[in-house]
Amino acid sequence: MTGLICGLAPAFAAVRTSVNDVLKEGGRTGTSGGGHARLRSALVITEIAVALVLLAASGLLLRSFEKMRQVDLGFQADHTLAAAYNLPLKQYATQASVDEFNRELVRRVQQLPGVKTVGLTSFLPASGINSMGVFVAEGYVAPKGAGMDLAITSIVEGDYFRALGIPLLHGRFFTPEDKTGAQLVVIVSHQLAEQSWPGQDPIGKRLRLGTETLQTPWATVVGEVADVKGSSPDVPMKQQYYVPVDQWETLLGSLATPTDLSGNGGYIALRTAMPPEQMENALRATVRSIDPQLPLTQVQSMEHVISDSEAPRRFNTALISSFAAIAVLLAVLGIYSVIAFSVALRVQEMAIRMALGSQRTGIMRLVLISGAKLTAIGCVIGLAGAFAASHLLSSFLFGVSGVDPLVLTVAASVLLLLTLVASLLPARRAANVDLTQTLRAE
Repeated sequence: MTGLICGLAPAFAAVRTSVNDVLKEGGRTGTSGGGHARLRSALVITEIAVALVLLAASGLLLRSFEKMRQVDLGFQADHTLAAAYNLPLKQYATQASVDEFNRELVRRVQQLPGVKTVGLTSFLPASGINSMGVFVAEGYVAPKGAGMDLAITSIVEGDYFRALGIPLLHGRFFTPEDKTGAQLVVIVSHQLAEQSWPGQDPIGKRLRLGTETLQTPWATVVGEVADVKGSSPDVPMKQQYYVPVDQWETLLGSLATPTDLSGNGGYIALRTAMPPEQMENALRATVRSIDPQLPLTQVQSMEHVISDSEAPRRFNTALISSFAAIAVLLAVLGIYSVIAFSVALRVQEMAIRMALGSQRTGIMRLVLISGAKLTAIGCVIGLAGAFAASHLLSSFLFGVSGVDPLVLTVAASVLLLLTLVASLLPARRAANVDLTQTLRAE
């Protein structure tokens, strides 16, 4: 459709052409008049303006993506392998059978060569899959009009925190003594501790699941760990707390049902001394040695998990950047074509100027100024368009203003430089015109 319109537009213009007007405007050479020249210039200015808008958008998205890559995720993704599993109810119908499988899995994986630490969890950071639960913090009074306190609930087993490289800020990690019948304990994230007990040491504080009206048992906070990103790095942090798998059913209190099973599905995470991809086959073989029918899914490094969470923003950035590159190319070709065509029409003028004493550098400057004027007008319009588009683009940005002066300045400077380079070849051609042959031909 674009090709059809661009082909018909000059055809209709040619049909309506007034021969007398064209001959008056074009002079004795019969070249196109000022109307056509203004149309060409307007098209090039439009190309430059659109290119600048897209180039600025690309720059903003690139800066935004880089800002996102610098976010502290709260854990160490390097040398960490993760895999999902789900125990079928038919083979693992009791809590005892589930516990036996999990303990044997942790024990055997821990013995694999190259494995440093291993743990199980119901929530894998950066995966975007989590369970939010209501909780009550002892002594916390919610502001008027505030909703219920929600936090991501993670049921863990083994040396999960060291496997993911989640730093301990205060207190301790879980130990084998945190089991059924022992004192109920939880580990909370820094954000939860700051909101529930601002300015206080959270160790020794208590929380329980559910709402104020539910009489669930209290659990004592024994540790505070760093906040962990639950999904993409550009998504705000959420409160989190961690519970030992052996104490989960007790912690549920009246919320528990006889058919509940703890730890019958989730993720296994292991920190390795070698590239995690090299441990995939060993991990699968270990699971098969315990249960030949149990499949592992989503076996991947944590770096891959993070990369997947960044995929939507990476796609948007790549798409807009591609459009920007094409638009800049078209703008450069457009400015080159218009300046080259203008120079071809003004060969006689250039020869007369040189005959009257103009220097070649002056001729080059004249042509470059023509290109610079078109570019400057296009950039001014493009900057206005970039400001207008910033409101539409703001929802795609992270940590960057939609009117970032650095990005807009760099985009305009790059475009100006490229268009001046595109004007340089016609300018040199104009400066190197053969004076004698041109005047004789005219």
